[in-house]
Amino acid sequence: MTFEAIALTVLVAGWLVCAYLPWFLFSVFTRGHAGLGMLPLCLFAGVVGALAVPILGLRDGTGLVLSFVAAAVVPVALLAARRFAMPARGRTVDAPAQKPEQEARG
Repeated sequence: MTFEAIALTVLVAGWLVCAYLPWFLFSVFTRGHAGLGMLPLCLFAGVVGALAVPILGLRDGTGLVLSFVAAAVVPVALLAARRFAMPARGRTVDAPAQKPEQEARG
């Protein structure tokens, strides 16, 4: 029982590291625009994606490797979906240029 608990803890910790890396790299490359609120969501999505691999039937060594790949790919897809769903920062729609008012000549 203890060995199984240790093995499961190491497995989940590895999945969490794989799920953390996409968020961390995206945060570094965008200078902090990954959003701190996305970190727990990325970690959760990574673990759920990794758990989906053995549930779908791959319970051998290939499934183990694919679970770590899924733990990294699912947060990447989540961050990409968020990035494409948000409007671009710093871009604003300029108001049409108004003609300067003519001075009243007296």
